[in-house]
Amino acid sequence: VGDECSVDAHMGFIKFGSRVDLYLPLGSQIEVKLDQKTVGNQTLIARLPEGK
Repeated sequence: VGDECSVDAHMGFIKFGSRVDLYLPLGSQIEVKLDQKTVGNQTLIARLPEGK
């Protein structure tokens, strides 16, 4: 709570070579679908709740 992030902030970590675990606050609006291909720094993953 109270942490700030920016567009280039690191919010996850790579595990086992290709899997990335993201920890998002409750109330985040997920913008990707299951099995959707994503590209780092290009694909919108989620919208964070305002005021968090």
